[in-house]
Amino acid sequence: MNTAKINYVAVGLFITAAVVGLIISMAMLTGRTGSTDAYYAMYKNVTGVKFGTQILYEGYPIGQVEEVTPVPQGGSMMFRVDFEVNEGWQIPDDSIARIGASGLLSAITVNIDAGGSPIAHKPNTEVKAQEASDLFKVMSGVAGDISEMAENDIRPLLSTINTAVGNFATTMETVGKLLDEDGQRMITQFAAVADDLSGLVLDLNDRLPRIAENVDTSAANFATLSNDLNATREKLDSLLVLSEAMIGENRDEVRKSIEDLKHVTDSLARHIDSVNQNVEGAARNMYEFSREIRQNPGLLLSGTAPQEKGNK
Repeated sequence: MNTAKINYVAVGLFITAAVVGLIISMAMLTGRTGSTDAYYAMYKNVTGVKFGTQILYEGYPIGQVEEVTPVPQGGSMMFRVDFEVNEGWQIPDDSIARIGASGLLSAITVNIDAGGSPIAHKPNTEVKAQEASDLFKVMSGVAGDISEMAENDIRPLLSTINTAVGNFATTMETVGKLLDEDGQRMITQFAAVADDLSGLVLDLNDRLPRIAENVDTSAANFATLSNDLNATREKLDSLLVLSEAMIGENRDEVRKSIEDLKHVTDSLARHIDSVNQNVEGAARNMYEFSREIRQNPGLLLSGTAPQEKGNK
């Protein structure tokens, strides 16, 4: 009897220990082993996210999702994901909570990519969110694009290539016929052109020494001309230096000559009117004198004036 009671007690203790161990294991797997801090994030798509989804911080489990709540927003639907992490865990305020999976067969998790800000989020505040990339959706879209491209681009391209190949075959056939008909004549003409080119090359080969000699002579003449120009430039430089020296030494005389020339010019400007009048009077007298001589050349000998017409 006592042995049976001891067995019952042992079995009960074993079951109790197993249940406690199971509870502790589940708590450790979910990251809920003590006090927690609450946060939330807003997503447009929460595929695979539900109660119990692990919250990772750079891959390290720190909590789990508690609730996913739809929130209408501006005519569309957003989803608020509330999650709890270990109490006191510092999450920089520029961190990003990304939904994703580490592999194709891995469970969906919310991984927090740590930011570099020294300021941490306070509990019950929003963490910046980023939705997961739907690989199958992307692959489906790519497959649709490839199908559309094959239908609208590749098939017409293949048709165009077939047409081009057919045209090319026709062209080659035509070219073959032309070669058969005119090939011999073209070969004969090509041979004649080759002969002309050969003669031209021989003639050029004969003239090359003379051309080279003329080039050498021109180069020598150019060198001589360059030397003459350098000598002339040196003489001009010397002349300029000498002129500057002469002007510097006779600066006062040059200035005085310029002042005298200015005085003479001013005097001529003042008397130019009277000079013009005298010149004009002299011209009239000379005209009158020449007219008298034409009328009476004897005036040059006798000096008497001719009688005026009408006087007797």
